Amino acid sequence: MALGDLLAALRPELVRLATGDPRLPVSGVELLDGGAPEPVAPRCLLLALGLDASSADGVARAVRLAADTGGALAVKCAGGLPRGVAEQARAAGAAVVTVNPDIPWSRLYGLASTLLATRPAAGDAPHDLAGGDLFSLANSVAAICGGAVAIMDTEQTIVAYSNLPGQPIDETRRVGILSRRVPEHALPHHLTDELWRSDSVRLIRRDGYLPRLAVVIRAGDTALGSLWAVFPDEDAIGDCEAVLATAAKLAALHMLTARRHLDADQQARNAALHEALHRPGPADQALPLPGSLLCLAETAAGRRTDHHASLLRAIGLLELDARSLGHEPTFGLVNDRLYVLLAAAPRGSVTVSALADHIHRRATRLLHTGLLIVRGDPVADPDALRRARDDLDCAVAHLRDAGARPGSYATRDLRGEIVRQRLFQAVRADPRLRTGIGRAVTAHDLAHGTAYRATLLSYLRNFGDVRAASRELTLHENTVRKRIRRAQELFGFTMRNPTHRLLLELELGAQAPDAASGEPP
Repeated sequence: MALGDLLAALRPELVRLATGDPRLPVSGVELLDGGAPEPVAPRCLLLALGLDASSADGVARAVRLAADTGGALAVKCAGGLPRGVAEQARAAGAAVVTVNPDIPWSRLYGLASTLLATRPAAGDAPHDLAGGDLFSLANSVAAICGGAVAIMDTEQTIVAYSNLPGQPIDETRRVGILSRRVPEHALPHHLTDELWRSDSVRLIRRDGYLPRLAVVIRAGDTALGSLWAVFPDEDAIGDCEAVLATAAKLAALHMLTARRHLDADQQARNAALHEALHRPGPADQALPLPGSLLCLAETAAGRRTDHHASLLRAIGLLELDARSLGHEPTFGLVNDRLYVLLAAAPRGSVTVSALADHIHRRATRLLHTGLLIVRGDPVADPDALRRARDDLDCAVAHLRDAGARPGSYATRDLRGEIVRQRLFQAVRADPRLRTGIGRAVTAHDLAHGTAYRATLLSYLRNFGDVRAASRELTLHENTVRKRIRRAQELFGFTMRNPTHRLLLELELGAQAPDAASGEPP
C-alpha cells in the first residue's frame, strides 16, 4: 500500500508525512523499541517507541534503518518535525511520519496493520468488481457470481444486500431483508465454528433452503462480519471463490471506514459533553438531547489513585453493552467521575434503570471494581443537563459519606440527601453559616486523638437514637452517652436545643469524612 494512501486512511489529525515520497510502498508495521537498529522486515512503517527526537544519535540510527530497509520512520512530535531530524532524513533519503502524541502506539499499530491486512493485492479484484458503498459491492458480486448477496456484521445485522432482478430467494433471505437481521431459525447455521474459524469460502447446506457460499470478513485477526451468496442450486455455483474472497477484503475496508466515522462522531460528542458539563457554550448545540445522564464513580472504600484506569475500562464495557441494548452513549470523564449521556432510546430498548443494573453486574464480574452508578431524571436541554450533573455529584458525595455499597441508584430516591449535600456546600463556602462549634470539635479531636465528631454525627444522623448510633459506631451504648454528655460540657451547646442540633450536624457533615487529614471549614 502506498505510504500516502495509508496515512490518508489513518486520518491527517493522527499522522502526517513530514519528509519522503508518499508513493513509497509499505507492506507491514514494525515496533522499533527506542530506535535501536534491530533486524526488521523491508518496506515497513517503523513505529519508534520511546525515541527522543532531541537525541541526535538515536534519531540518526532510526533514520538510517528506515532508509536501509526501504521503509518509513514514525515519530511522535507535538509541534512538527525538528529541523535537524528533517535534514538527516532528507540526507539519508528516508521517509519520516509525524504522529500525534495523544494516540497510543498500540492503537496506531492496530489501525495500520489492519488496513494493510485488508488491502486487496494488485490485480486481485476483477475489473468489474466495484462498489462505492456496500450495496454497490453486493450488486457487483451478485452480477459476477450469479447469486444473491448479503453482508452482515458481527451482531448479525444485515448491513447491505444485492437487489438485482431475478435473484434466487428463499424464506431466510426474504425474512432477513425485511427485518434487516439474520432470522432466528438461521442463526445456528450462520454461527458455526466451521465458518468463523475459517479464512476460506465455505459451502453451507441446509435442508429445505437454497445453498450458500459464505466467507468471514476480517481485518487482520478481527472479524467484522460475513458475506453470503445464495444460489438456486449447487449446480449453479461456479468458480467464484476468488471473487468472494476479494469482495470480503473490500467489504472490510468499507466497514473499517464506517467504524472510523463512528469513532470520530463519538469523539466529537464526548468533547461536547465534557465542555457542556462545565459551562454554557457552542458545544450545547452538539449534545444528543433529550436523554438521561448517569454518573459512575468508585465507592469511598474502593477509591484508588488509578481511578481513571478503572473508569476507562468501564467506558469500553458500557459502550459495547449500551449499543447492544439499544442506547447510544456519550462519555465525559471529569476528575474521578465518569458521566454518561444516553440519548433517548427508541421504543423497545431496555430502560435506563435496567441498563444501569446490567452495567453494575457486568462491571462487578468482569472489571472486579466496585462502582456507584447513579442515574438522573430525563433532561431535554443543556441547562437541565447541568442541573442533573449537580444532582448526581451531590448523590455520589452522599453515597460515599454514607459508605454505600456498590450498586445502581437513582437521584429521585435521594432527593433529601441531595438537598442536605447542597446545605453542606453552602456551609463550606460561607463562614457566616457556621457557629464555630464544628471547628472546635474537630480541632479537639486532632489535638487529643478523640472521636467526638464521629460520635456526634452518628447520634445526630440517627435522630438521637443511642442504640442505633452505638451499633453504627460499634461502641457500647453507655460509651456513646458519656461522649455526648462530655461534648456538650466541652463545647458549650445542648442537644435539647433543636437549632444547635441542626447547625451542628451541618457543620460537622460539611467537613471531610476523614477530618483528621485536612483543615476543617
